[in-house]
Amino acid sequence: MDCLVESLFVCPLIRTYIQEDTNVLNDIKDFSVPSKVTDMRVLEKYPDIKKIILDKFYAVADKAGYAKRDYVITTSWITWTSNGDISQIHNHRNSFWSGVYYFQDEYPEGSATIQFFNPLEKLSDVVMMGSDLTERNPINSSGWEFNPEPKQLIFFPSYLEHQVMKHTIDKIRCSLAFNIMPMGKWGDGDSTFDTQWI
Repeated sequence: MDCLVESLFVCPLIRTYIQEDTNVLNDIKDFSVPSKVTDMRVLEKYPDIKKIILDKFYAVADKAGYAKRDYVITTSWITWTSNGDISQIHNHRNSFWSGVYYFQDEYPEGSATIQFFNPLEKLSDVVMMGSDLTERNPINSSGWEFNPEPKQLIFFPSYLEHQVMKHTIDKIRCSLAFNIMPMGKWGDGDSTFDTQWI
């Protein structure tokens, strides 16, 4: 049967790579982990890297069809994952888009993947898993994993739940996580917000 599958109300996830030199991030030794956050504004110390990431996000926002405006990275931190570590499933509140940057030169086999969970599953009373599927794809999956890759940058809507899966090697897995908010005025009517009001 001929049919057209429409991807309505897509939850976007954008992957790209940073070509510029960001090796200075490898010198950070004050790591944050989910249970002990020590520095939530790491990128304030690295304005060049902050600008690189924001410039990439402006391209994402343009492709998504958002009106031109300024954005700000509100929080940024380094995660440090050692052998046996796994994070809880979580999303990022008080944020618009979030991201993760894998700045290390190598992520060997056994490095923890990042898994994203399908937000639409919570709206359905029926869940298809495992043997219910002939093949997993972005339409029928409850989650999707990505391997960390050197210099890979991932942007995703902050509501998207995700988890760092179990790390199974001795080499420490580091990444930079961050959140983004729009500046200026957005919304309409009684759902308007303007950062100049603050």
